[in-house]
Amino acid sequence: MFGLDRSRRRGPRRRARLARVLLPGILAAAVGLAEAGGPPRAKRRPAGPYGRAVMAVAVDPTSPGTLYAGTGGGGFKSTDGGASWAALDVALAGTSVGALAIDRASPSTIWVGTGAGIFKQTPTGATRMPLKTEMGGLFVGALALDPSSPATLYAGTGGGVFKSTDAGASWSESGKGLTNQFVTTLVIDPSAPRTLYAATNGGGVFKSVDGGGAWKPSSEGLKSAIVLGLAIDPASSGTLYAQTVDGVFKTTDGAKSWAPASRGLASRFTLALAVDPGSPTTLYAGTAAGVFKSGNGGDSWAPASAGLTSQFVTALVIDPMSPSTLYAGTDGGLFKSTTGGSTWVELKRSTDERRASTAEPIAPPKDPS
Repeated sequence: MFGLDRSRRRGPRRRARLARVLLPGILAAAVGLAEAGGPPRAKRRPAGPYGRAVMAVAVDPTSPGTLYAGTGGGGFKSTDGGASWAALDVALAGTSVGALAIDRASPSTIWVGTGAGIFKQTPTGATRMPLKTEMGGLFVGALALDPSSPATLYAGTGGGVFKSTDAGASWSESGKGLTNQFVTTLVIDPSAPRTLYAATNGGGVFKSVDGGGAWKPSSEGLKSAIVLGLAIDPASSGTLYAQTVDGVFKTTDGAKSWAPASRGLASRFTLALAVDPGSPTTLYAGTAAGVFKSGNGGDSWAPASAGLTSQFVTALVIDPMSPSTLYAGTDGGLFKSTTGGSTWVELKRSTDERRASTAEPIAPPKDPS
């Protein structure tokens, strides 16, 4: 879509310059972040991620088949493994969704990061959470919930990290050492929730050991300061993987040092990573040339894209209750694999859905505050 798969033929400095220029556009334009982007309001669009750029996917850890997709045209929910979809509340209609996080203490509650702020989606609807003035207007592309304290949330934005300790009622900047960084991903250590890692566009990786109070650079060994995401080993929290414009990197010492882990990747421009929770040495990487799989903790990779007709993969998630089931968000829709990545099928509208669709225009987003 953006020609990024050709970047592997350029030198590292050229790829870095290219990504620094394009990344905000990838995160914004690919999902129609600009309010003027996307289809006209009056044009009929079916509810679901069909044919849309999908930048975020989340699977309910307690309810098989329940998943969410964030696109440039809003957020969507499926309760049947992606066979059918319903739009999230009208407050999110037409809004660019870049991050999703499910509240493990109350899985029917999902947090949604958008270009118009942070929303809390519950069975009764979506509520836009109050934002600090400094946070207003910043694209929220990363969300993380403290597993030991559901009221504690972190938001990664185009201007650093913000923190709430009262379930989103108020926010404070959590950016000492991280101010003005474009944060692409936030990861919490499940065994020590006050330890966080932040991936940034241009600043590399940062680490906090005090719940976001202070951040220190943790990029030794990375060949690129443009880090598009992070994934943590759930069984060994000192082991993390970083996806960069120059391939995948691995640390086994809590980000003190990093080493390349890209052998076999056809494209080093990696945009998504997922670790199998039941077999942490099994990894999946979403790249500008499709999905790749590793069975040895990133030592080597092999293609895993059969059936994946859209090769620009922007999001990957594993169903925690059925690790052989994966979802891949791409610039052309959402795909599903039930074979551990061996084969993929695009999630398309069913015949019944097509018959039931109407020509009513999508309602513009409203601000419930």
